[in-house]
Amino acid sequence: MVHRGKLSAACGPCRSRRLKCDHKRPSCSQCIRAKRECSGYRDISSRRFFDQTEEVKRKNSPSFSSSSSPSTASALTSSSHSSQLPPRQQISSPSNPCLQHQVSIPLRDQGAAFALSRYLNRSVGNGLPSILNTPSARAATASINAVGLAALSNIHQSPQLMFTARQEYGSALAETNAALSDPRQATSDASLIAVTFLGIFEIMVCDGTSLMGKFVKHMDGCSRIIQLRGSQQLEDPIGVGLFTLSRRNIVLGNFWLKRSTPPWLVQWSHEAFPYRHEGDDMGTDDALFLLMSRVGDLCASLKNGVLIEPAKLVKRALKLDAELAAWAKSFKLTRDYTVVTVPEPVGEITGHGKNISPFRHIYSNHYHIYPDTVISACWNDYRFVHLLLLGVLGWIAGHLSDKEEIDATRRSEYRETVGYSTMLSQQLSDDVCASVPYHFGATETSFQEDWSSSRTGGMIRLLWPLFLAAERDAVTQETRDWIANTLFKIGYGAGIRQALVMSNLLRSGSPLSWLPELARMES
Repeated sequence: MVHRGKLSAACGPCRSRRLKCDHKRPSCSQCIRAKRECSGYRDISSRRFFDQTEEVKRKNSPSFSSSSSPSTASALTSSSHSSQLPPRQQISSPSNPCLQHQVSIPLRDQGAAFALSRYLNRSVGNGLPSILNTPSARAATASINAVGLAALSNIHQSPQLMFTARQEYGSALAETNAALSDPRQATSDASLIAVTFLGIFEIMVCDGTSLMGKFVKHMDGCSRIIQLRGSQQLEDPIGVGLFTLSRRNIVLGNFWLKRSTPPWLVQWSHEAFPYRHEGDDMGTDDALFLLMSRVGDLCASLKNGVLIEPAKLVKRALKLDAELAAWAKSFKLTRDYTVVTVPEPVGEITGHGKNISPFRHIYSNHYHIYPDTVISACWNDYRFVHLLLLGVLGWIAGHLSDKEEIDATRRSEYRETVGYSTMLSQQLSDDVCASVPYHFGATETSFQEDWSSSRTGGMIRLLWPLFLAAERDAVTQETRDWIANTLFKIGYGAGIRQALVMSNLLRSGSPLSWLPELARMES
């Protein structure tokens, strides 16, 4: 429904001639003077709002977007990145009816509904009505709207939606800056939500010029807000939920920049354990986060590109490897997933050195079904950080095994470590790939795609595990191609442009190691 503004209450003849009408009855003075029949007066209250449902539906339908606007491929390649993003025609576009089903509500509300159903955990979502009833709520509302509208714009190839999304983003920045200048609002739940969604917006609109830079800046803002809020935030269910939601993004940014995890963040993660309540959907990864932070610290110690006491680093990495394996074993006892085996269709064998054409979202002959997207995200965070650790471990062990002064026994041990790292990396990568169909809508009885499912929200946590699986040593070109195709579909199906940039990097063969300094290490 659209507000039509102030309407004239004049009679029909006066409106058509733009004459001043005195609204007398049964006829106005202008009509009596001109000796013409007065048509009477309309009910302006019934005309103040106009139903534009069909117009909005038409403008945001795929057919309208493709006929009235530039192609998505050209719209997404406005960056200065070295290579173009792949055209959408290479893979059939997924069907997502979200926008068409919601055209009767305002566009901004559609964006908010889309974002909240996918990117906010339940513990925070349950308290959202009270959060949005605060002075700093405008910033949170605008940032949430911006994320949802940007995603819907990418899905439906709608420049109009992206224009509105960027308007909301601009409003969110202004409102957030205003809130942060007020000591009372700066540490509010709404301000933290606003900055978190500003970071997610950068993932949605990523153009390749800054794969993580803009996102990391917002996460640095989250880090400062959380630190100002103090450990007392853990005593509140919403506070601990926001703390959990934010810290994973903070440590992801630290991985990217090779920075150590702030000690206070580690300490408060230890303190969060007692405040978890039964059924808390985010409490499952407290122990995993602490392991992630330690792996991050190991990576940060290599930032200068100088390998100091490599044998000790191998022992440190092996200890972390054992602790991660122990976490996975204990987590499996309570948060296991189901493995579904499917036949490989005739003429299409996927994965492990075989051709992958035409593309399907099942990598090999099986896939995983998880209890929920939170559990799936925990498993993939584990696989991501374990793959990262194994990359470091394998490289350092290989470096040591090539040293002339190493005795035969130790040389053999280091080579065994390299083989172990390669083998386990292969398994972890296969598991990351096997988790994809669940987010595409697969069930235990069907592996058909369902892009209207809220499970697609979990795809944002799939991006880096998938990318790292494609970047590991000894990965086959077929596996790399499958992952590139998967990221391509996620980019268009879930509306996440960062996935498109990643797909483009893999297709072009551009390296993007999380640890580029390893290649410059010297003894």
